[in-house]
Amino acid sequence: MKRPLIIGIILLGLNFCSCGFEERRKQLDEREQALKARETAVMLKEKALKLLEDSLKLNIARIDSVSNLPAEQSVPLPDSLAGNWNVTMVCTQTNCSGFAVGDIRKETWLIAGNETTVTVRAMQGDKLIRIYTGTFTGTDLKLSTPESETAQPSASMKVALKVEQRNKLSGQRLITQPDGCETIFKADMDRPKNQ
Repeated sequence: MKRPLIIGIILLGLNFCSCGFEERRKQLDEREQALKARETAVMLKEKALKLLEDSLKLNIARIDSVSNLPAEQSVPLPDSLAGNWNVTMVCTQTNCSGFAVGDIRKETWLIAGNETTVTVRAMQGDKLIRIYTGTFTGTDLKLSTPESETAQPSASMKVALKVEQRNKLSGQRLITQPDGCETIFKADMDRPKNQ
């Protein structure tokens, strides 16, 4: 009689113990799932940081390569290049929204210079839309928009033009947006017919 009672008590005790084990196992499974979710989130953040780091390294390398280029000698702008020019620009390449290959821009540029600096006032009709500054090397005009002094970053523009003939210049304009996307326009310039 005592034996079945003892066996019953032992079985009852094991049953209670197994309920505790089941609850603990369930808690451990939940913790394990939470840890896996955290590990996944950390791995995704690490990948995003790695991409950002790579992007920053690339931008630093670009800046370093540009700053290590020897400065081209500037010569005074000849009178034959000063004055009004009709400019036709056609988009040839872009990865920016708001631009499409084949887009055409027409402007009038008023070119002026002194001993070392060339200034270009870009106009649409009577409206001044931007100012470029740069240098003339004797065969090329290298222009860019001034750095923005506002807290809001703006697009930067670089223009490289080659003197083709007395009344013809051609080259390209590169627009770099604050987010890093770029658009390239082929630029052709000629004198107005009445000049």
